Formats: sequence, structure tokens, C-alpha cells
Amino acid sequence: MSAPRYHNPPQAPPTFTATPSSIIEDAKRLIERSRKVQDSLVRDVSVEHAKFENVMLPMAYDENEMGLQAHILGFYGSVATDKELRDASTEADKLFEDFGIESVMREDVFRLVDAVTQAKETLEPESQRLLEKERKSYIRNGLGIPAGSKRDRFKEIKKRLSEISITFQKALNEENGALFFTESELDGVPKDLISSWPKGTGENADKLKVSFKYPDLFPTLKYAKNPSVRQKMFVANENKCNDNVALFHETLVLRDEAARLLGYPNHAAFRIEDKMAKTPATVDDFLGDLRTRLAPGGLSELDKLKALKAEDLRSRNQEDLNDGHYYLWDHRYYDRLMLEKEYSLDQEKIAEYFPLSSTIKGMLNIFEELFGMVFVEITDGERDKLAPSGNGSDIVWHPEVQVFSVWDDEGEGSGFSGYLYLDLFPREGKYGHAANFNLQPVRTLQPGGG
Repeated sequence: MSAPRYHNPPQAPPTFTATPSSIIEDAKRLIERSRKVQDSLVRDVSVEHAKFENVMLPMAYDENEMGLQAHILGFYGSVATDKELRDASTEADKLFEDFGIESVMREDVFRLVDAVTQAKETLEPESQRLLEKERKSYIRNGLGIPAGSKRDRFKEIKKRLSEISITFQKALNEENGALFFTESELDGVPKDLISSWPKGTGENADKLKVSFKYPDLFPTLKYAKNPSVRQKMFVANENKCNDNVALFHETLVLRDEAARLLGYPNHAAFRIEDKMAKTPATVDDFLGDLRTRLAPGGLSELDKLKALKAEDLRSRNQEDLNDGHYYLWDHRYYDRLMLEKEYSLDQEKIAEYFPLSSTIKGMLNIFEELFGMVFVEITDGERDKLAPSGNGSDIVWHPEVQVFSVWDDEGEGSGFSGYLYLDLFPREGKYGHAANFNLQPVRTLQPGGG
């Protein structure tokens, strides 16, 4: 039982009461406020008097303030049930992306940031790193290119890449494809899962709808005995959102052009410069060495899987289906079968011991033990108390969402850390992959706080 203080968070959670029009209005308001911060810096601070305190700190505080709301405005596009909300969120993302490009290509602001660097103040390591990353960000976003046609072209590329990214992701979020199979075709798939799938209509009236969402796709590939079903699901899933193919190709071409405008030989060299490996050659050498070391073991395992496939098809009098190849749509099925045969590992049986609610509880308990944390689920009645309107539904974006307040345990000082949300079930319009989102990735420090 958690201590009473853990049931009284000192900070209310954000609310999710936006409308399509309010999302756009809020995005424009945040952008205008941030632009005013930049304009005031250029107007009020000269290059000669530029310091970390009067240049970098105002921009950092503004970024934190924007993060409190901007992340949530963009989040609606991934989880809202209302398509108009999702569309408005996508438009807000575009506004923020365009403003971001405008901001990092402001030469007048860059001159101030560069002047702070040249001042060579003695800064705390965290502040020094912020300064270095900020300065380099301006250079990597086009200000290392002399003013003129090349810089203008670079800006065009950045804007187009932003548009492509938003369009690409929206297509994935909105994807709602599925195939229809009879129950006999789905032989081997867990019965409790099959019973949850909706029945088709019209020409598919005697079939079940199997979507490409992970909770449907993976078990089908893992358990369906019919290789044709696995092949159809795998191929159809790999070919969903076909409009994204052209966008992907355009992205490759534009990224290469942008990297060359910045003076890099290719996009890979640009991206990896700030990483530990530093150069593409280092990565290629590392991967080549791994391939040399791992390939023999992989080929040996592939032979085992091929033999298992032959045995499985023979046991079901389907030897004519074995052409000696091991396909991508075979892997989840035979990898699971190999674990069962060699290690007596029945994943369906194991799953019976891990119902969702107790699994979540166990997972959070592990985090509590490892990291000195306390997770307290906020019940419906407590949600009403936390919501400014008194309506607890305002602090979640969907009725299925669970909310936890997160604290340091007594040994760590019992301080409040923030909120954790769990939205675990697929639905139409929701992002279709396992992911985590930072909704408000900031902490407001009290005077004298650390």
C-alpha cells in the first residue's frame, strides 16, 4: 500500500480537451511567442555583449515553455479517435516544423550564438554542451553554406523533407488495411484471439477480419499452420501504404543533395559525424566483422530451420509445398516451433500466466525495485480531483488509457517525478506500432532546486 502522500501529486496532469480549431490556434500562438523571443534577442543584445545568460538561457526557457504544449498538440495525430483532430494535429506539426526550419536558419540569431561561443565563458558542463550543440545545429542546418542560391536550395530541401516526413507518418497512422480468412484457414492461431476478430460482411461474411496491427499480424505469422495464409499476410503488410514508396525514394535523393550542399560526401557521413563511430567506414568495418563472425552460426541455424520446415510439411502431408527455400513469412512460425521442440517452450502456455493487468503490475514493480520509484494508478475518482474542470475524462485522450503518478521512493526522497500513461490497445486511427511518446519532456525546478 503506497503512503498517502503519493496520492496527492503537486502538479496537475495536462488536459486533452483540444478541438481542431484550438490546436491550430495554439500552434500559431506558440510559434508567434517564440518568434518574439528571437526578435527581442536580436533587437536588444549586441554581438559585443552576447553572453550565455542573455542569449542561450532565454532561448532554452522558451524551448521548455513550447515543449509543455507543442508535444501534446502533435500527439493528437497519433491517438485521437476524431479524424478532424488528427488532421489538425498534422497541420500543427507542419507549422512547428516550418518554424523550426526558419529558426535554425536565422543568421542574426546565429551571430549571437556564435558570439557567445567566442566569448569563452567558464560554464558548467551542461551549459557548455548546450552551447556547442546549439551552435553546431545552426551550421548543420544550412548556415555553414554561404548566403545565396545554394543556401536557398538547402532551405527548400529542408521544407520538403519536413512535408514528406509528416505525410509519410500520417499514412502509417491512418493505415487500416486487413485481409479476410475463414476460421479453418487460421488453424493454429490461438482461439481467444480468433474470437476477438470482427466478422466480415458481404462477400467476406463467412470470414474473419485480420488487420495489419501488431497484435493481429504477429500471432498470425507465428501460429497459422497454413503457409499460404502467412505468405498473404506478410506480403500484404509489407506492401501497405504504397504511396510512401515514392516519398521514401524522394527522401533518399533530397537527403543526399542536402548533405553534399553542406560539404559531406553523402547523408550517412552527415548523420554519423556526431555519433561514436564518426564515419561510415567505421560502421561498415564493424558490420563486416560481425558478418564474418556470425554468418557460420546463422547458416547452421538456417539449415536447422529448413529441416524443421521439411519435417513439419511432411507430417501434414504437404511435402509438395516444400521447394527447399526458407521465406521471410516462414520465420516467426518455425522459429517458434523450434523453441517448442528443442526447449519445450510453449509460448501460449506461458502467456496464460501473464494476463495484461498482472503483467503491467509486475513490470512496474521491477522498475520500483531497480530505480527506487513508486507508481500509483490514478483511479476515476482521483482523476476528477486532478482535472481543472472536475471531469476526470479531460486528463486522458481515450477511456482505455491508464494514468499513474510517478514518485521517488522514500529512500530517494519521495519527490514527485511526473505522470506515466499506458494506452495499450489498437484502434482505428491510432499509431500502429509499439512506441513511447514524451508528452511534456521538461521539469519545472523550484528556486534552489537541482
